[in-house]
Amino acid sequence: MTNEFDMILDKCIDRLSRGESLEKCLADYPEHKTRLEPLLKAMTETATAYSFVPSPEVKRNARLRFYSELERRRQPSFWQRIARPRLAWVSTVSILILLVISLVVMRPVLWPGLLETPPEDTQIPDLPSITIPGASANGNFIFLVSDDVNAIEDFSTVNVTIEKVALLQTGDQERWVEFTPQTTGFDLALLPGDTTQELWRGDVPLGEYTRVVIYVKQVFGTLKETGETIEIKLPPEELKLKIPFTVSAESVTTFTYDLTVVKTGNIQDGGKYLLKPQAGESGSSQTPVTNKPTAPGKEKGQGEPKKQP
Repeated sequence: MTNEFDMILDKCIDRLSRGESLEKCLADYPEHKTRLEPLLKAMTETATAYSFVPSPEVKRNARLRFYSELERRRQPSFWQRIARPRLAWVSTVSILILLVISLVVMRPVLWPGLLETPPEDTQIPDLPSITIPGASANGNFIFLVSDDVNAIEDFSTVNVTIEKVALLQTGDQERWVEFTPQTTGFDLALLPGDTTQELWRGDVPLGEYTRVVIYVKQVFGTLKETGETIEIKLPPEELKLKIPFTVSAESVTTFTYDLTVVKTGNIQDGGKYLLKPQAGESGSSQTPVTNKPTAPGKEKGQGEPKKQP
């Protein structure tokens, strides 16, 4: 029962971190509402008390201390084993102790950013959108993907499936410009370093753009060492980059979206691989319209720079 409650508590914490409401989480576990509600309320009320992000080692140690203290407090004392008191003040004191632990340890270490409003740079604006109906061989915008070498060397294949791409157009009329790539699936393991793959070329509205968002459906990788195929996790929100660029009538704009696979923790101990965007390796370049379009799969070192010029 204890392990079941701990798992439910962890799930509720993750759901709250993704923005779900406390009431919805409690409604899914009515049999544990009495125990869950004070703990989750304590965390939500202290969500903005701290803003620093500790190191992974500090997080692990704090988590161990918290669960050790929680387990110790579940064990009855010598006098409790004899008398087994049922006084109401015992529950009150336990809640106060957990509240103090939440203020001092849990909030900054175990759940950084819980229920905080994300910084403006990371939010995706809720704006009108238009969809580009199709691709064009002579379009003014080329979308490429590449891989920044990280944990990708652990895999023989990393198959990524994309649903759509969205560009945030700014200016007089802010809106999202969306398109479905001609190539919705690709192997990221084949695109290390400066190698790129073209996913779409077409005409997008002229003007200034500030963000690029990739909506990824799924990512599966095959480990070189074991041959096992595993799911590579995605961030809680979409893969997004805030990089300004311009689409003009005088040039063709090429945007390279750089992805990387990172390893978090030890796989045998519950660790995982995560797909992340690399802003420092992504960017756009412009080519006069008189030049021939860049061929798919061409390396950045041959005319498709990874970063903005």
